[in-house]
Amino acid sequence: MKGISTLGGVTTRLLAALILALSVVSGLAWADEIEVVTRDPADEVEFYRDGAGLWRDTKYFLGYQFGAIAILYAMPESVSGWSSEQKKDYSFSVWWEKTTHPENDSDVFYINYILHPYWGAAYFVRARERGYNNWQSFGYSTLLSSIFEFGIEAMAEEPSKQDLWVTPVIGSMVGMYFMHLRGNVRARDIERGYRSTGDKWVWVLTDPLGSLNRQFDKWFGWDTEVQLRPYRTRVEGEPRGVAGPPNAADSDYTYGLQLQMSW
Repeated sequence: MKGISTLGGVTTRLLAALILALSVVSGLAWADEIEVVTRDPADEVEFYRDGAGLWRDTKYFLGYQFGAIAILYAMPESVSGWSSEQKKDYSFSVWWEKTTHPENDSDVFYINYILHPYWGAAYFVRARERGYNNWQSFGYSTLLSSIFEFGIEAMAEEPSKQDLWVTPVIGSMVGMYFMHLRGNVRARDIERGYRSTGDKWVWVLTDPLGSLNRQFDKWFGWDTEVQLRPYRTRVEGEPRGVAGPPNAADSDYTYGLQLQMSW
């Protein structure tokens, strides 16, 4: 089973590297095009939930998995660790046997406790950016990590007990920090009116799936949409007179509607 176990590690690294590389290349290209939403970055009020968009993100994720396994299938055994006999003998019963017997894996530290939490955070951020709250996004991270463990990785090895909780639990904690970073990027966008190169990198690396998915949306013509979204932003009060203090009543929030058209 050494070859199969090797395949599991290769699959994880290949999928992660492939998505991240494509995300960076495509994401940095359109990072300047992101519409700046004028709102208080600390505002956690949820105004909308894009369920259709999140479902599309999920289908993309499944497609990336199938693409990765197709690439591995075409690679020689020296690269994938998957022999011709193993490819030929693979069946539903083999997959079922693996998925019904999760076990503690022996992957190296950085795969289990850096790579997996990073992607758990990416799943979490994708749901948050679609308008879902922290608990709902944690559930989405759990769903996608389970799909990976019982899907593509189960073709190579038994689902990992560590990964089933490390990916969504630690990943969601990292994801909340990622959302804090993204809020800071939005705040700087509003202040400066443009996005710096460093902020472009932060934007893409904290949401690699969103960066890649947006590119596919453009290719498939699904990025053409008109959205009308409510927003709120903090407004500082104007002084009453030359030396008077700011009007406390005016130092509040204003509400409005934002029309966004993208194609």
